[in-house]
Amino acid sequence: MKSFRDPVHNLIAFDDNDQLIVDLINTKEVQRLRRIRQLGMSNIAYPGAEHSRFLHSLGVAHLMRRFLDLTALQRGALESELYEFRHIAMAAALLHDLGHGPFSHALESVTDERHEKWTTSIIREPETEVHQVLEAYQHGFSEQVASVIEQTFAPSRAVVKLLSSQLDMDRTDYLLRDSLFTGAGYGTFDVEWLLHVMRIGEVNGEVEVGLDLKKGQSIAEDYIMSRYYMYLHVYFHRTTRAAEVMMEKMLKRAQDIRASIPGLDGLNRLLEGTLKSDAPGAVSAYLELDDAILWAAMHLWTHHSDEILQDLASRLLDRRLFRGIDVDDAKEGHRMYEAMAREMAERGLPPDYYLTLDEVDSHTYQDNYVAPGDAKHNESMQTSKEIYLFDDEGRAVALSQTSFLVEAVRKHDVTVQRVFYPGDLDEK
Repeated sequence: MKSFRDPVHNLIAFDDNDQLIVDLINTKEVQRLRRIRQLGMSNIAYPGAEHSRFLHSLGVAHLMRRFLDLTALQRGALESELYEFRHIAMAAALLHDLGHGPFSHALESVTDERHEKWTTSIIREPETEVHQVLEAYQHGFSEQVASVIEQTFAPSRAVVKLLSSQLDMDRTDYLLRDSLFTGAGYGTFDVEWLLHVMRIGEVNGEVEVGLDLKKGQSIAEDYIMSRYYMYLHVYFHRTTRAAEVMMEKMLKRAQDIRASIPGLDGLNRLLEGTLKSDAPGAVSAYLELDDAILWAAMHLWTHHSDEILQDLASRLLDRRLFRGIDVDDAKEGHRMYEAMAREMAERGLPPDYYLTLDEVDSHTYQDNYVAPGDAKHNESMQTSKEIYLFDDEGRAVALSQTSFLVEAVRKHDVTVQRVFYPGDLDEK
């Protein structure tokens, strides 16, 4: 048995039946996740937020195993289906964040590719240890695991929904984990009861992960309110967003002037704009990137001849962050942005690198339940828009129809708009 002490789930253990998962954990691609923080720049606002994507990935695999073991005691067709695809589900749970880079959302603004694309590219790349372990287990297994992450796994929609839906193992772990390590407390809920009352059912011919109608409404409300407050107070925190905006600006400047560093192939390809998931050799180059590489680059850039890059890197390292001003609507934000851009131009500061009109909503972090207006987003990766409650006969009712609390939250979009600029301009 392979076991890990975990502050959230206490003991995470995999026995002989899960040797595949242990082998995957030991691959260098999964071990790389130890060097990438789960919450990117959030430790600037919450000093305890030092947990890694490796720890989160273990937690998701653990929750997946626990739920699958619970459903194995039931005799329904969907439960039998889940048992058949147990190892596919657990492997996908462990590997679902494999493609995250350092400071993920800032990095994605430079690569213009989401981490899910990198995840499936790493799984499919014959040279990676992850791919080789999956294929050694069963020929074609890597493609099956990749399709679960892409939400196209045809043999079992239940497996897909357990990893990517409104009530999935991924969100369940990161809410609990991010709440604990930030100390914010907003993301806490009774995970034992949640697992106990979770159900698999069908709604209009589509498999859904839901909850027991009689026992599940209260925990469902706790779960949704946890998500709502974590977005509002942690993921969209003003200081965190200031740091993320500055990281994006710094990487943009480094890319614009090609501030390459000898020996760092992954970083240099990123700055050259050639780091694309389908390009030859891109996967191995991308896997070189972790938090330590970017922090080291920042240190070197503080001595760069380019004054803008030098200044932005120094501000990040020394925590001299941009100031953020909340704006009520886009019109007000654009008016303020234009006025400040003129002021900056007069002072010789290029607004492209020192001024941002920032709008974030829960779509930024792929949560379309607490922000319903998702028409402008890629529908191919969207999950179900409802959480369902199932009665003893398997009939479903939407949670938003039975809970006035949840319905109120869904009507109140979590969107924050701010203008970020250097605070040392405040004397004007």
